[in-house]
Amino acid sequence: MVKILIVEDSRSQSGMIVNEVRSRGNLLPLLAESFSQAKELLEANPGTFFAALLDLHLPDAPHGEIVDLVLEHGVASIVFTGEFNDELRERMLAKRVVDYVIKENTSSIVHVVSQVERLIRNQEIKVLVVDDSRSARKMIVELLKIHKFKTVEAEDGVMAMEVLAQNPDVLLVLTDYNMPHMDGFELTRKIRRLYTKNQVAIIGLSSHSNNLLSARFLKRGANDFIAKPCLTEEFFVRVTQNVEIIEYIHALKDAAIKDFLTGLPNRRHFMDIGEKWHAHAVNTTITLIAGTMDIDFFKKVNDTYGHEAGDLVLKRVSALIKPLVDGTDLVARVGGEEFSVLLVNKSSEAAYAWFEQLRTEIQAMEIPYNDHILRVTISIGVCQTPGESLAEMLDIADKRLYDAKRSGRNRVSVAN
Repeated sequence: MVKILIVEDSRSQSGMIVNEVRSRGNLLPLLAESFSQAKELLEANPGTFFAALLDLHLPDAPHGEIVDLVLEHGVASIVFTGEFNDELRERMLAKRVVDYVIKENTSSIVHVVSQVERLIRNQEIKVLVVDDSRSARKMIVELLKIHKFKTVEAEDGVMAMEVLAQNPDVLLVLTDYNMPHMDGFELTRKIRRLYTKNQVAIIGLSSHSNNLLSARFLKRGANDFIAKPCLTEEFFVRVTQNVEIIEYIHALKDAAIKDFLTGLPNRRHFMDIGEKWHAHAVNTTITLIAGTMDIDFFKKVNDTYGHEAGDLVLKRVSALIKPLVDGTDLVARVGGEEFSVLLVNKSSEAAYAWFEQLRTEIQAMEIPYNDHILRVTISIGVCQTPGESLAEMLDIADKRLYDAKRSGRNRVSVAN
């Protein structure tokens, strides 16, 4: 659970904020109703708060002193206030708070908690900052770090391409236009030869007053353009929007190839990739071994404890399988309680040991559910010959699965 400090003296406001934070599932709210209570919580939990939601005006600190206190403890802070003016805005942004949100209605509470979740996700987002000005790069990097982004830097387009090759997980590139060796236009063009807009977002930056720059950046494949200098709020809104568009596209792609309950690939993805492996194996020395697995007496779990318990079993079994699968191997949930596996370049002995390890680990697994401990076993059928197609291999594995069921379940049956 991610600890979130909430500092709010209004009981009605704090109750709504705490409830919204709890509703997200992975967030643990700790409430302070005063400056002194917040100080006690921070000192009692050093280094454990991920973020803080702060009311500015407290009974024992009416002038926003809470912001300095929390920032001194290195906690990312979002100010949640009923007051707004230009002087306050400048003062809060100068303190490097993540954001300030105006208390207007319940949608404001939803927004501020969503900001926290955005910060959590940002920890996995890598941004490449490209500018020949060291001071400009430093300023942008510092802004991005306030919002928890990971950053890498380059001083021109040539170096940017090298950094990008070393960091294939970069999701966003912020590039200046006017740079030596390779300008922002050429960098954008080169990146687009490698990555689409849905894979890596590019935001062009420039302090030039030429209005055509933005259009020229966009025509070369940039997702967006920001004229320097810009408001801090605009910078983060544009960065966040571009990141979230790519995240949404990735989520849609995942939904098309993954089982929604377990997160494992679905049957369609398994067959698509598996058939490519099979075609490749026919003309090479690659070995393929297919397995079909079924949770024993799964219907009894649903009938006895309900479908919620059944879903939990499927999730726990899937979570156990995932770390056992190598990078080239395939595993999928292909039916209700049925899974398929394709092991690549494993010997018959190694494959049998893999299936046996899986079987014994599932047999030993305990799954707490309400006041019960659920235990399940799994039966496995294995095909060790490539056959004419992947479908034929799975058909043979299915027959061995039925043999394992007939022989008493909780065993591995191999077709020689």
